Parts: sequence; C-alpha cells; structure tokens
Amino acid sequence: MSRHTSRNAAPDGGGPSGGPRRAFRRKRLVLVLGSLVGTMVNGTLRPYRRVHDELIRLRLLNASTARTYAFGFPDGRGSSLVGTDGGLPARPAVMDRVQLSPGERAEIVVRVEAGERVMLRSFPQDDYGDAWQRRFGGGDDSFDVLELRAAERLRPSPGLPAELAEPEVPREEEAVRGRHFDLKRSGINGRAMDMGRVDETVTRGTTEVWTIRNTNGMPHNFHVHDVQFRVVEVNGAAPPPALRGPKDTVFVPHGTTMKLALRFTGPADPDTPYMYHCHLLYHEDEGMTGQFVVVEKGQPAGKPPGHSGRTDRAAHGGHGSHGRGHGDG
Repeated sequence: MSRHTSRNAAPDGGGPSGGPRRAFRRKRLVLVLGSLVGTMVNGTLRPYRRVHDELIRLRLLNASTARTYAFGFPDGRGSSLVGTDGGLPARPAVMDRVQLSPGERAEIVVRVEAGERVMLRSFPQDDYGDAWQRRFGGGDDSFDVLELRAAERLRPSPGLPAELAEPEVPREEEAVRGRHFDLKRSGINGRAMDMGRVDETVTRGTTEVWTIRNTNGMPHNFHVHDVQFRVVEVNGAAPPPALRGPKDTVFVPHGTTMKLALRFTGPADPDTPYMYHCHLLYHEDEGMTGQFVVVEKGQPAGKPPGHSGRTDRAAHGGHGSHGRGHGDG
C-alpha cells in the first residue's frame, strides 16, 4: 500500500514560518509523502472491495516510504486485530484505530452489514510529535484508503475464537545480555551507516533485550532483519494490544523508550551482517542504519567484504543494498 496524496502542499513561504529554507523543507516533505491525488492500494487508485461475507479479513502492509497510517472507519466501528508482522497474537483485540508505520503489517477482521458501503480511512495521529511534524510530516492528514461494498445478501460468518496462539517469540527473562540504541536522524548511537563496520556481535541461539529510545523530536521506527521479537515494555509499561504479537518493526514516536526481546537463530556468519534501521526511507538513506553479525559462541566478528567503509549515501546505496535482506536466514 502506498499513499500519494498529501495536504502538505503549502505555498512557498506561506504561514508564519515562511522563508526559503523552511519552504524547501516543506517541499522535500511533500515529495517524500506524495503530492498526487489518490491513494494506491495494490497498485489501484480509488480502490474498492466487494464483500460477500459478514466478516472480512484484511491484511494491511504499509509499503509507503515515509507515511504512517492510522486505519479506522468513520462510523467508529471497531476491527479485531488478529495478526501482526510475524504471526498471531495470543487473542484478538478490538481496536478503533490500527497504526502502522512503514514496513509494519497487521491483519484485521471487520464486520459489515448487507448492502452498505463503508470506507477504510487513515485518521490524524496524536503521537506524531510537535505541530511541525504533524502538519508537514503527515500526522494531521486524513484520507480514504479502501471502500468496502457489501452485497445485498451476505454469507454468515462464525465468530472469532477467544484465544488464537501463544506467540513464538522470546521472553525478557531468557535474555543473556542487553543493548541500547539511541535513534537520531543523524545515525543510531551517534554513528551513521558504514557498510565496512560491524556495530554489534550477537551469539547464535541466544536471547537479548534491546532498549530503543527516541528523543530526536520527530517520529522514527525500528526494524531488525532476521528476527521476530516481543515488545516487552513501552515507556516502562506493558505494551498495548497492537504490539503484543510477533513483531519485526515498531513505530517509535518522540519521547518513547521500548524494550524488545529478540532471539537470534539465523545462520552464523562473522563476515556477512544483518541490518537494523529506521524504516522511513529518507532517514535510512541518510544513515539511520547499523549492522550486526550472528556468530557461534566464542567466535569474533569478521569484516564485511568488498566495502571501503565510506559513510556517504553512495557508499551504502539505499535499502536494497544493505547486507542480508529481510528474508535471509
């Protein structure tokens, strides 16, 4: 799913914060978020889906490069969350909004009435940062995504089970060590991406707790290759229902600290790294990426082959060239 409409096309220099530099920043954000009329879903503008059952299951993938969505329905009906990035949560959770940042996935089940038309929309978000971030980063935007067109007669649908499955993700008490990651647009833990550098070394088969913190004044997210993790805490409290299933990507608004429990079971290779990064493409391409290798117990990290160690954009070349991909291992 990608979003190509934005209310962010403010005139150059418009408003009290005008001026050439601010206008340039507005233009850049408009280009990142999109400026054409229409929302594309599975490559289709102004899409709709004919529904023939009382319950419909939607698999949502945010494939946008920068926009975060808050999915819901104008009449306030809830949807049941039955899947996250990597599988089933322990039980369904009824939600009026499902927020997905770039790279995140969710499966929801929605009930429709015979003959109705109802629009899945994205709504404004109250955790998107200050007024600048909300206005020009898309947090204030509201727009149509997908229309559901119910048939005049619908097949009955059984109710959802009260229990689904215990997520196959590690627990905090299984961790053998912890790591901390400070998210800033200039880099993670104060370092911009360097394809010739290994930032972290983890031992195959072990569980770790990673603490992710964003005090950067803007929203970020955090994606880890090769694992599905458990969200242990959000700002010291238990995670909300949307974060209780298997995850590999999380939205991290400004002022947020998250603890994640991860187990590394992929192939061990001291020379070929996996990635962790912000999944907002322009943040990632500016250097918000790090590398880790998985090694056997006692094995040292090696050196990624074929890279000069340059840190500019040409060196790391964007998401497609980053070490092992999402499906490796």
